[in-house]
Amino acid sequence: MNDNTITRSLYAYVKTIGNAAAPGQIGFRNPVSIALGKDDLIYVLSHAAENVSNNKRIAKFTYENEDFICEFGSLGSSAGEFTWPNSLVADLEGNVYVTDEWLNRISVFDHNGKFLRWWGKQGTGIGEWNRPAGLVLDRDENILVADSFNHRIQKFTKYGEYLGEWGEFGRKAGQFDTPWGVSVDTEWNIFVADWRNDRIQKFTSDGDYLMQIGESGNQPGQFNRPSDVAIDHKGFIYVVDWGNDRVQVFDRNGHFITLFTGDAGMSKWGEDRLFSNPEHMIEQRQQALTMDPEKLFVQPVAVVVDRYQRIIIVDSARHRLQVYQRSDT
Repeated sequence: MNDNTITRSLYAYVKTIGNAAAPGQIGFRNPVSIALGKDDLIYVLSHAAENVSNNKRIAKFTYENEDFICEFGSLGSSAGEFTWPNSLVADLEGNVYVTDEWLNRISVFDHNGKFLRWWGKQGTGIGEWNRPAGLVLDRDENILVADSFNHRIQKFTKYGEYLGEWGEFGRKAGQFDTPWGVSVDTEWNIFVADWRNDRIQKFTSDGDYLMQIGESGNQPGQFNRPSDVAIDHKGFIYVVDWGNDRVQVFDRNGHFITLFTGDAGMSKWGEDRLFSNPEHMIEQRQQALTMDPEKLFVQPVAVVVDRYQRIIIVDSARHRLQVYQRSDT
């Protein structure tokens, strides 16, 4: 089948994970990033509002059975704390790396949530940041960071040693205006969600420009503040079109294929909460005139593709994940 003939029918909605949760409850509060760990593990970073300090946290659970294991992190500027957490990624050892836009640093935890170290400071110089956002590991497990307000990508070892950078402010090829999400494909090419330029840019592993996807707008193939990007093993590209409340799919050449606007159902954790306090939950549900809007994305912000080629989308304002599966994997 030619890539351009692929339709939405090749993608099946699988399930919803999560719900809005206060401290002490199982769930998320405005999740902003997701990381895949070993042995079916998932880490989800909740940003939450500034006035609820203990909603800034990382949840750890299994994908298949959705067994909640633990959570770690809280509001603050001390070791193991966050102020404006943005993105996270997990390495092969299970260590978790988290960017903090306000504190201009990366914090590192082991797989159980024990704080290990941090590095970084605000600035425009080598190895300094201004609002670090998305991050990803390359083939050597070096870390690529979207240094958003410095309009560049920086590269470090896992221990914070500076390795290089590219990019500058602008709209030309290879320039950025507030880059956010960053990802790699199976050939280790680098994709950057160039947020205020409303496009995705693709680079070689050395930072050489290859191509652009998208332009400003709300039509298919256009973006309104794309926040993240992920690539599956066949080269299909998934872009979180944050301002248009959708996720768009492109082939490896950047041609538009299809889009998702959300298909969510009740999550397992949501059902558990319903059964734990049915009278209260039924009363809340009766306030909804129709359930159709509940299916849709509201400010989706991040996406990953796991080893089974499941597309997992962080539906931030709905406090949940929505999962899709390609049928030809």
